[in-house]
Amino acid sequence: MKILAIASAFPIFSCFVILSLLLMHNINRNTKKNKEINESFWEKERLANSTRRKSLDTVNYIVIPFKTLPMNTAVDDIDISKYISIIEGLRDTPIANFTGISNTDLKLQYGAPNINHLSDCDEAFLTLARTLQDWAKRLHELGFDSEALTVLEFALECRTDISSSYYLAASLYSKCGKTDKIEELKAIADTLNSAMKSSILRTLNEMYP
Repeated sequence: MKILAIASAFPIFSCFVILSLLLMHNINRNTKKNKEINESFWEKERLANSTRRKSLDTVNYIVIPFKTLPMNTAVDDIDISKYISIIEGLRDTPIANFTGISNTDLKLQYGAPNINHLSDCDEAFLTLARTLQDWAKRLHELGFDSEALTVLEFALECRTDISSSYYLAASLYSKCGKTDKIEELKAIADTLNSAMKSSILRTLNEMYP
């Protein structure tokens, strides 16, 4: 009864107390939840670090199709020459796309001793994806749209998540009347294991409904 009387006499103070109690409750609950998430992460990391070396037979290594890429087109252009040189430099480098897969998950799947090799493969893929996009863009600027599409199609086959590669490919397909290929682009984007997936699909659907 006294609490009700105090609440009636000081409504603003009572609201402040109630809100403070609710805030403290939410803070404590979030702290507990974050602690559980943190403990779960470190337990998973501990297991990953103790995972023995496993076979790499299931790694989907990327093979650069040098015979089909436009390696001899516009080589007198300084930018094109640079991009081709980078691609050539990857000739004997193991490449694999692990976009969206954490190092912890890679260690659990393939073993902790393989993580340096897998990280190098993924780093090589990032270099490949960026170079293919820059190469295709420069070819397009120089008027070699067919060759640009060849480069982009390889990048898409590798499941790049560089949005510009999808948008440029869609633009070139639209330009040459191959609108059916744009639907294929959307299908490829829908398979991405990347945070860029939704953005790429949304933009493609807005540009080419």
